[in-house]
Amino acid sequence: MIKIIVVGKLNQKYLEEGILYYQKQIPVKIEFIEVQDESTIQGVDIEGSKILSKIKDSDYVVSLAILGKMTSSEGFSEMLDQISTYQQGDLVFVIGGSYGLSNDVLKRSNKEISFSKMTFPHQLMRLILIEQIYRGFMILKNHPYHK
Repeated sequence: MIKIIVVGKLNQKYLEEGILYYQKQIPVKIEFIEVQDESTIQGVDIEGSKILSKIKDSDYVVSLAILGKMTSSEGFSEMLDQISTYQQGDLVFVIGGSYGLSNDVLKRSNKEISFSKMTFPHQLMRLILIEQIYRGFMILKNHPYHK
């Protein structure tokens, strides 16, 4: 199972439709878990505590972070394959709010990745992430979608 923990609620219909489209295509169950957006820099630690309460000790945690390592779609696909093959718990992606992620969440993370040096709205990152998960699985199957 893949869990995607996100700060805030999704309130854009077009994003919801895109996410549902890819979610139906992916061969593993994907669960979105929302935690309340505290909307302040001081609230990042509160958000962090809520995020950490949703993570089990056995989970493999990948945080989306500005200072994380960038990778290609092929590298991301390889990461999905390695984690699903060799890890016991669920694969958990974490998308922070507009003020990022707490230090405690980053410390708990097994890996930090960045999709770009650009800043994206955290609601849009849900769609970008799930599309890349779909793309990753298609790469593993040698499906032409990736080309």
